Amino acid sequence: MPTPENRPDAGKDSGALPDTGASLPVEFIELGLGLELLVDSHCEFVDAVKAAILPIEGEFLFDLPHALVSQRLLPRREGKGRVAAVRMAYEGSETPRVAFVYLSADGAETRVEPEDGQPEHLRNFANSFVAVLERIAHN
Repeated sequence: MPTPENRPDAGKDSGALPDTGASLPVEFIELGLGLELLVDSHCEFVDAVKAAILPIEGEFLFDLPHALVSQRLLPRREGKGRVAAVRMAYEGSETPRVAFVYLSADGAETRVEPEDGQPEHLRNFANSFVAVLERIAHN
C-alpha cells in the first residue's frame, strides 16, 4: 500500500511554492520580515514592498496581478494575488539578483522566493525588465 512517502507522485509539485532545498539568503528573511510588518500599514502592496526593500538597498522592479499566487499559497481560495519583482545583492555576492515577492489573494500571506524555480514567463519578463533598465543607465 502506498504511503505518503513512497507514493508514485511523491516529490511532484503539489501546488505549493517551490522549495529550493537550500536555506534562503538572509536578505530574503529580512525582506520577508519587513514586508510582514509593513503590508498592513500600507494601502498598496507595491508601497509595502518598496518600503521593505529600502533597508537592504534593493531595487523595486515591478508588480503584477498573479492568479497562480492564490493557487500556490492558498490552494483552497480563489482570486488573484500579487507578485512583485525586486533586485538585490545577496550576502557574499556583489551582483544583484532578481527575487519575487508574492502576496496571497486575501492579502494574508506573503513569501519571498528566488528567481530559480519560478515560472519561465515571469523570470523572462523580470530579466528583460532588468536589461532595459541597465541599457537606460548606460546611455
